[in-house]
Amino acid sequence: MNGTMRALLAFLLAVGALASPGSSPEASADDEPIYGETMFFPVVGENHYSDTFGAPRGGGRSHHGVDIMAEKMTPVIAVADGTVGWIHNTVGGDCCAMALHHDDGWESWYIHLNNDTPGTDDGDGYGFAEGIDSGVHVTAGQLIGWVGDSGNAEQSGSHLHFELHEPDGTVVNPTDHVDVAIVVTEPLDGGEPFYEGHFVDDDNSVHQLDIDKIFEAGITKGCNPPLNDRYCPQDEITRGQMAAFLRRNLALPASGEDFFGDDDGTLFEEDINALSAAGIGFGCSEAEYCSGIPLLREELAELFVRAYEYDNPQGVDFFVDDDENQFEESINKLANHGITLGCNPPENDMFCPERSLSRAEMASFFVRALEL
Repeated sequence: MNGTMRALLAFLLAVGALASPGSSPEASADDEPIYGETMFFPVVGENHYSDTFGAPRGGGRSHHGVDIMAEKMTPVIAVADGTVGWIHNTVGGDCCAMALHHDDGWESWYIHLNNDTPGTDDGDGYGFAEGIDSGVHVTAGQLIGWVGDSGNAEQSGSHLHFELHEPDGTVVNPTDHVDVAIVVTEPLDGGEPFYEGHFVDDDNSVHQLDIDKIFEAGITKGCNPPLNDRYCPQDEITRGQMAAFLRRNLALPASGEDFFGDDDGTLFEEDINALSAAGIGFGCSEAEYCSGIPLLREELAELFVRAYEYDNPQGVDFFVDDDENQFEESINKLANHGITLGCNPPENDMFCPERSLSRAEMASFFVRALEL
């Protein structure tokens, strides 16, 4: 093991960052540790894989690696110190794969790196981190690229095809090695996952532009303080979070009055009290606000009408599924101003008043409401 690897291992052991995605196989006959115990796991983020080494492939080929399934743009790191060998890095053409010649003679291959512009499947993206090219020396744990579906992986889902070669060139089954490899939670060179906009987790969302707009408007800060590089677009937005969103947008002052008994000491207590003092906030009962439960679409309509004073002077009834709903009047006011189109395109004759909202959907409601 070289000096860089020893230092990295010592650091990881000290901070408790080592983990294994699977159980260790039995030791080899000579009781030497297998190579995987001295290398990093190549994918940094949620993933899954199984042993398919040797499985038949088209054209009489067999599978020479392990397919580590992960979302596009999941970071890929160098498993060891080494020099980049062959590389396929032509944007819009022969992209994206590479080989790494380890300093100790082994070699690892990284295939199906991203070749798409984030959020698309256009083949016009670039799957390598800055500075990665043939002949460049990298260190173990350094960001080299991102998971994708380039090459012949278009129909099989985004993943990293990872191969491991002994110093004499023999291809070995990498499964046992990745089972015991060192797992880290971020690239060790400080390299950040490539993403567009303000958050790392919304590049595949149709609401991405709206999410960025409400960030720029100061309505949202993110969902993982203090780093706040994630928006959590698929999470349901809660009543408490909505209070914070509205208070930021309206710049409401703090209130000295405590309106509800179930939010004492909670993260959103001040936001809830400020919203309630302004005549906008309302509880789930007379005494409770229920800050941690998901916000419903009908409640959104009522909050937006109270906050932005929408009207429906012609009394148009837009939807068939909100008759006798306590918030029907506000739902129609929201529709009259184009803030909602409905929930069942293309007919859009339903509002789905009792359905919850994702944080991504909420961003688009704000953008339409504020004409951002």
